Amino acid sequence: METKNRIPVMTLLLILINVVVYLYVEIHGSSYDAEYMIKMGAVYEPYIVQRHEYYRLITHFFLHFGFDHLFNNMISLLILGYSLEKVTGKIRFLILYFLSGILAGIVSLAYNLSIAQESVSCGASGAIYGLMGALLVMLVVGNRGRLSSEVPRYILYLAISLYSGMQDPTIDNAAHIGGFVAGAVICLCMTRFIRMEVSYES
Repeated sequence: METKNRIPVMTLLLILINVVVYLYVEIHGSSYDAEYMIKMGAVYEPYIVQRHEYYRLITHFFLHFGFDHLFNNMISLLILGYSLEKVTGKIRFLILYFLSGILAGIVSLAYNLSIAQESVSCGASGAIYGLMGALLVMLVVGNRGRLSSEVPRYILYLAISLYSGMQDPTIDNAAHIGGFVAGAVICLCMTRFIRMEVSYES
């Protein structure tokens, strides 16, 4: 574990990359233009399945549709990253983030293929939901065997977040659910090798 350095270096680096990518996208086009976002690397089923452009499963979670999309995701990333990075350590945090984002993209892709729907998808929320899943695991099993008092409120927050997302047809809920499950499973695997501790209580 890395608990001495409380500055979430990798979290801040990820936020910086997201902001720089957003500025680049806006300078050269519009993040609200679906065709342009496909060109930039968003998830688009035909290009992944037919053209084998698998890199989109990574590039998509550094792209955002507009400033509000970016801002909301970066605030969530900052809050979760501050809580998690100092517990998991920098490298494991990046592994957790990237694998959650990739698996969220795969779940979204599989879901849209199953319903024969073509969509343009991007955003860090799948990876961020992976961090949410990991935090829930830590709150439940990582606090030296004690159930954190944060768990009921956190579960309520997650339920409200997922429910509100399902009310908006423009939100990629498959990616959110896929990222959340992926993050939880990855964190459970990590607990087999390192001792996860949750040192904060309300």
